[in-house]
Amino acid sequence: MYRPAAEPDSVGGDWYDAFLLPDGAVSVVIGDVAGHDLHAAAAMAQTRNMLRALLFDRRTPPSAVLAQLDRTLQAITDNPVTTTSLARIEPHGSGWRLHWSSAGHLPPLLVTPGRQARYLYAEPGVPLGVDASLPRSDHTHPLPPGATVVFFTDGLVEHPAHPIDHSLRDLAELAAAHAGLPMEEYVTTLADNHPGDGHDDIALLALRTPLLRTP
Repeated sequence: MYRPAAEPDSVGGDWYDAFLLPDGAVSVVIGDVAGHDLHAAAAMAQTRNMLRALLFDRRTPPSAVLAQLDRTLQAITDNPVTTTSLARIEPHGSGWRLHWSSAGHLPPLLVTPGRQARYLYAEPGVPLGVDASLPRSDHTHPLPPGATVVFFTDGLVEHPAHPIDHSLRDLAELAAAHAGLPMEEYVTTLADNHPGDGHDDIALLALRTPLLRTP
């Protein structure tokens, strides 16, 4: 889900994407290009399309894809600094696992079938457009059947009257309390009741693993 900022005529650079890869994994992307103008929106579209092409062309871990994306963007564009998180949800044993790499982005939020919510904190990495020579890390975490993973941009939790740690806690509580909802209704509920103040655009994506998977 994408929602623009409350200010009229505001154009943002937040985006999300999810699609099936040739190897059967699901690719998930969430990102935020700095700025609130047409340049940010154009950079977002360029980055999204380039990342899609790299994902279909390469069979490499998320960290390697982000590293190549960063090098390419710096070589041929003047795009603003961009944060993003690139993940794969892939079969693993009798369940699934989340395999991701971050470029300075907020961590994904995992809600277990028992409605326990926790952020998957890991090495955040540097945003795209800062230093393409720096190494990037991969991270993995098992996903049980019926787990929900929430990816989001900072507009969902930024509020000038509250520290971001408080807003992250409020979002986790909201996500856990409504985890039983169907996915479309679940995402709408998070977007309607998020702890941010609405000054920034938001992108929000949630995925839920099936209850059973045949090995």
